Amino acid sequence: MAGGGNNVTDTTRTDYRTLFSKDFIGAWDLKDKDVTVTIKSVKGGELTAPGGKKSKKPVIYMNNTEKGFAINSTNGKTIATMYGNFVQDWVGKRITLYKSTTRNPDGGGQVECIRVRPQVPPTPSSPNPAEPAEEAQQI
Repeated sequence: MAGGGNNVTDTTRTDYRTLFSKDFIGAWDLKDKDVTVTIKSVKGGELTAPGGKKSKKPVIYMNNTEKGFAINSTNGKTIATMYGNFVQDWVGKRITLYKSTTRNPDGGGQVECIRVRPQVPPTPSSPNPAEPAEEAQQI
């Protein structure tokens, strides 16, 4: 079957979108599973949309990945509800990302997106008390 209707989750298959040189994670990077990450830093960033339109957005950088997570206002409000409005207070905190869909801003139905779960994730336990606990999940 050549169409895009195949919903089989297969970790041995590669989504073509992961092969592009991208500075930011996309919904396809989550591989249909929740991913809990620790925020390493938050910086202002400028994104360029198709057609050249530029917009400023906060970009979250996380442990275990070099790509940033450009957050929209919905995800920003979710994180602020958990940790406050000041991005400096988000550093070291954990969030859980999941794949969802939203209205396509250009029209034409729904598109994939990343959302932040509105609950503070539980703290992981470290197998070795001498080492800090860190999530094994990677994007």
